[in-house]
Amino acid sequence: MSTTTAVPAAAATAGYRTHYIRSWHNYQLNIPSHLHSIAHYNADCEERAKLYDRNAMVLRDNVVKITGWYWCTGFPAQHCADTDGYVDVRTGKKYSLHGEDTFFKAIIGRQ
Repeated sequence: MSTTTAVPAAAATAGYRTHYIRSWHNYQLNIPSHLHSIAHYNADCEERAKLYDRNAMVLRDNVVKITGWYWCTGFPAQHCADTDGYVDVRTGKKYSLHGEDTFFKAIIGRQ
């Protein structure tokens, strides 16, 4: 006699269950100012993504341009930047901040 165990469809196609965002702002708080470049930020995000389980979507800001400096008393100087949504560090998929193509919908399985 053989028995068959049913696997819920959601479990069979499960992807991300949660997310982590490595923001440009947070990056600058912990990294020396001589490394405040888009290339260093992207590389740092890729390295940090290795620390998380595959079921966690690791996102970074899609920094398109560094626009200048910002100083606030008591905090390190930071580069201002123009951003355009988020990028999944592992897949390279871009997500908008609003509308139909948000990372939240990808996590809950609507994309």
